[in-house]
Amino acid sequence: MTTQGPTLDEIAAAGARRQRDADRLKQSSDTLKELVLDALRDGEHRPTDVTKASGWTAAHVRKMAREAGIEPDARYKDRADRLRKTPAPERPVSSEETTT
Repeated sequence: MTTQGPTLDEIAAAGARRQRDADRLKQSSDTLKELVLDALRDGEHRPTDVTKASGWTAAHVRKMAREAGIEPDARYKDRADRLRKTPAPERPVSSEETTT
């Protein structure tokens, strides 16, 4: 018994389904993005809660917010600035790294 590979029609149908799925994903992502940005602008919910509800990472939500002109709350901005300005502690140099 020989098995026959997929037909070009089957491949074309799968490609069309994939494109429809990609279009739906893009549309739902755009809708979710607008909802997230609106929620951040309104300030009714904490950014952490909005991020968690969206299913996106905090970094992704922050990036979208900054690109949309939404600045962080002053409390969080001060903390972020403070953390950025703190130099990383020096790590000890091992004897293996000190070759002369």
